[in-house]
Amino acid sequence: MSDESAGRRALEALDKALEKKPHKDDHALTAATEGLCAWRDGLIARQRGGEASPELRERLTRLNSVISVVVGSHFPLGGTPWEELQKARDWLAELLEAA
Repeated sequence: MSDESAGRRALEALDKALEKKPHKDDHALTAATEGLCAWRDGLIARQRGGEASPELRERLTRLNSVISVVVGSHFPLGGTPWEELQKARDWLAELLEAA
């Protein structure tokens, strides 16, 4: 599976989670996290393999931000932060568009 396909799978899972609002879909959030982490692992492997660039580093930074929001939405301290999850979904879509 390519890096981007794991990211696209995560985007689909986030869309599914957002469709179920206000009910939290733990399975969709888990699938999103798995896809995001697989994409991140692929980007890290490329970086360690010598493909280091400012663009790749920026993509990793942004992807880590998306992962943080998704995990925080999966395990919130209070109510599910739907607005932040929507923003993370949009950031992911932008990342995939640029990939």
